[in-house]
Amino acid sequence: MDQSHGRQFARPRKRGRPLTYEEKWMVQHVFETLTKKKNAEPILQRHDPYSLTSKYTGVARSVVAAITKAVRQTGNVPVSTPLGNRHQPTTIPLAAEGQIRELVFEKHRQGTICHAKHVHALLKEACGLEVHERTIQRHLKRMGFCWLRTKNRPRSLREKAEVRQQRHDYLYELRRNRQRPPDERYQVIYVDESFLHHHHGGQYSWFSENDFVERMSGKGRRWCFIHAMQKTGLLAGTFLAFEAKHGKGDYHAQFDGAMFQHWFTAQLLRNVPPRSLIILDRCPFHTVGREAVVPSQMKKGELRQWLTERGVAWEEQWLRARLLEEMDRYRDKKPMVEILAEAQGHKVLFLPVHHPELNPIELVWATVKHYCGTIFSNSTSFKEQRQHLEESFERDITPEYCAKVYEHVQHIEERYWTTDLLIDEDIELEDEEGSPF
Repeated sequence: MDQSHGRQFARPRKRGRPLTYEEKWMVQHVFETLTKKKNAEPILQRHDPYSLTSKYTGVARSVVAAITKAVRQTGNVPVSTPLGNRHQPTTIPLAAEGQIRELVFEKHRQGTICHAKHVHALLKEACGLEVHERTIQRHLKRMGFCWLRTKNRPRSLREKAEVRQQRHDYLYELRRNRQRPPDERYQVIYVDESFLHHHHGGQYSWFSENDFVERMSGKGRRWCFIHAMQKTGLLAGTFLAFEAKHGKGDYHAQFDGAMFQHWFTAQLLRNVPPRSLIILDRCPFHTVGREAVVPSQMKKGELRQWLTERGVAWEEQWLRARLLEEMDRYRDKKPMVEILAEAQGHKVLFLPVHHPELNPIELVWATVKHYCGTIFSNSTSFKEQRQHLEESFERDITPEYCAKVYEHVQHIEERYWTTDLLIDEDIELEDEEGSPF
């Protein structure tokens, strides 16, 4: 509730709800008007246009600054993001997800059920993490597992059918590409992003009694970087590193669709071999479509206008849910990276969700970060930490190393392929045994 001349009135919109596209343009218009009047009216010279815009529109000053910056750089206001925190960092590292998935499968192969406490013990033993069981349960759901009853009534974790199908489709495309004749085969290129803290140092050392290592406080600033690799080594000309502008949040929040597409066209596509199969994970900025619209934030009038402009018939009695359904049918959801790659004779293949163990470049990140941690000292500057990163890329990531990590990932792929077929047969047998006919 806000007050105006002693009266109270309800806000027309909820606090924290993202601004719509039109509201952002209104904020930009107010800011431009106040900026023009700053020199014309002496009374406004003492005031900051950002703060005045925030005061008059009820929008936070940081949001005003973000909108005006986007207009200066691109000539347009930023597209509204979907509701919900999609970049919420998790306590459980991505590198542990492969071990978690293998634990669940192994338990089921042994005929035993898998609880969150089993995953808790794994994380404590393998990663030294003390994670609450409720956090583990939420993370298992994000990985695609669900808590269901087994045939004999005790409860157990079972992977969702759509996740298994997604993984099986991915492995099928890879296997089909490897079975092509050499002159028709696509060269597999893996892409990923990561980060490196300034104060990233090794965690273990030899100590005597009452000995210790004096460390810098905090993690320091962050280098965010992106690279691509093939079986013979890292792809030349595709390395990009920049300093993170936000001190908090997941490193994925430092990237966006525009920045990634610029790197994709300016660096990756110019350096990949002919007929490349580019493999990416399913980060939101990887899957940005041609039409950067968010249907869930559009009003009924906007949905009707969108359908009319594309020649799609709609009826007056349709509710918003039906309009959204029709828009989803006709909206071009094909990611821009696929369109850009196919225009040059390449293909794009997306990894299944929460499967970092199927991307060999994750092992590259572990190797180079280990090198940076072993040589870090309190006198290492932020720029030197980036130099150490690039040194490790050149020194440690050799063609022999890349061939080994490719082979390691292919072994994991074969295990998944075999396991998925066995699980599918078991589910079919259970359904037949449970059928009353």
